Amino acid sequence: MKKLTPDQRANLERVLKKERDNRVNDAAKIVLWHDDGLSPQEIAALLYIDDATVYRKLREYHDNNNIHPKNKGGEPILSAEESQELERHVTENCYVRTKDIQSHVFITYNKKIGCRALTYWLHKHGFSFKKPKLVPKADEQAQATFIKYYEELEAKACKAGEPVLFIDAVHPSQQTRPAYGWIKTSEDKVIKITSARKRLNVMGGINLEDMKFTYSTFETVNSSSTIEFFKKLELTYPDHRNVHVILDNAGYYISEDVETFLKTSRIKVHYLPPRSPNLNAIERLWKIMHEFVSNNKVYEKFKDFKAAVLHFFDGTIPTIHDLLVSRVTNVFKVI
Repeated sequence: MKKLTPDQRANLERVLKKERDNRVNDAAKIVLWHDDGLSPQEIAALLYIDDATVYRKLREYHDNNNIHPKNKGGEPILSAEESQELERHVTENCYVRTKDIQSHVFITYNKKIGCRALTYWLHKHGFSFKKPKLVPKADEQAQATFIKYYEELEAKACKAGEPVLFIDAVHPSQQTRPAYGWIKTSEDKVIKITSARKRLNVMGGINLEDMKFTYSTFETVNSSSTIEFFKKLELTYPDHRNVHVILDNAGYYISEDVETFLKTSRIKVHYLPPRSPNLNAIERLWKIMHEFVSNNKVYEKFKDFKAAVLHFFDGTIPTIHDLLVSRVTNVFKVI
């Protein structure tokens, strides 16, 4: 049989990537493998089918340019209109159990659909089984107003040569944080759970201009530690008239003691809208910290956990500048 053209091979390879019908996939493999030089007997052995089937599939393709079976199954259970309605319904309602969708189909359309057929329908219409993302209940208009305010602040500070930092307190815990990872399909990955609940109290600030990170650890985060950290920022940027910091509305940031300190300080605070962690760029740094330090990792001793966190701040951050630039950004979206 004649060799495949480049276009024919490309089309068959696309079929293998997109087609869910195993019969079509097997036919594509037969044609491609034969074009690669495998004999019909070798192909039959690989697919656990008889030689006659291989010869028939090759003949059907080269005679009719066809790899699809003549029997394509019966009529779909749901009409096109019902399928569109169900797609909208499943999009709006996050179902946990497939059988609940089956019940909805039966109640709404008086039709029964099997679990396997429904799972195929869900994949075909772009659904996958995954967790929803949690977002805080925030004021969209206040967020949009702040984004505009920040853009103006950044432009003015840049012109004046003044730093702008995003600051926040974080409290990483010694407890193991399970996270997604590559695990053998047929196996469970077991990670020991530590009973320790000790945590670090860290206050940090990041300057997106050069990814310079400043931090301090404290026994507790309160008004006094906030003032102490602000003083450290003044020492870190001694030659600037103002040091702008963007932060949330935590009680220790807006206390009377802090307000009194700010009256004579070069620190200029700019508060985020309530419940808007998505507008604080340093939150993205904390996520990277957990990826390097906490996720799927076990620390039997608190001192080892603390050492790992501090090593990330002092040793890792200076070496991942490109990663920080790509992920710790000031591209904000209203949620």
